[in-house]
Amino acid sequence: MPTAPKWVNDAFETLASSMMRTVEVVGTTTITPQLKKIRFQGDFKTLRFEIGYSISFRINAKDTRHYTVSYGNCEEGILEVIAHIHGNAPGSNFMKQLKPGDVVKMAIPFGPKQYDPEIKKQLIFGDETSLSLMLAFLPVLQQNKHQYQFYIELNEENISVPKILGLDNYTVFSKHEVFRNKEKIRELPIFKNGDWKNANIVLTGNINSLQNFRKVFKEHNHKGKPFVKGFWLEGKKGL
Repeated sequence: MPTAPKWVNDAFETLASSMMRTVEVVGTTTITPQLKKIRFQGDFKTLRFEIGYSISFRINAKDTRHYTVSYGNCEEGILEVIAHIHGNAPGSNFMKQLKPGDVVKMAIPFGPKQYDPEIKKQLIFGDETSLSLMLAFLPVLQQNKHQYQFYIELNEENISVPKILGLDNYTVFSKHEVFRNKEKIRELPIFKNGDWKNANIVLTGNINSLQNFRKVFKEHNHKGKPFVKGFWLEGKKGL
């Protein structure tokens, strides 16, 4: 619930207090003017962390925003996120001003299953808002010797970010081009043969882009059911 009346948010924090944690910002790194890595420390020993889990913050009386965890170590009490800082938006302003020493409340990590260890090939698609998810996937894909690809659509000023973050097996696409055009999507190498028909597909980021990508997968009779989660849409507040 990104936006709700103040009394609803107040009630949630009171009635679901076991789902809340007080955390401290212990580190921040500006990757680009649009991307910021934030490290939080708290008591997470009773929690578990899975790929794709997100945490949420109440950024003002009515608004809550969710951020995918890029790295989690519950034993050490550490969680990290990559926040997309874009424009004068409530979530962006909240994350932009966070600095070491700040103490905030967050809802504990949660989310649906996105990773299937039994499937050899894995394709993860997204944009700046998906980089945390990709970083969470990366060590597991490497350790379990998957064949994997990251397809990432980025603004020009963020083209170098995947390399900075240490991602591999990635292809960068300019935003608002390939994935806004189903004809261009059909020309992607993964659709040129049947090698990826059974892959685990994770589609995140911009809703228009991932919907187009999903439709082309359906046209090609993809065997699996893609995981689809839109993080943002032009003109839409707080997905």
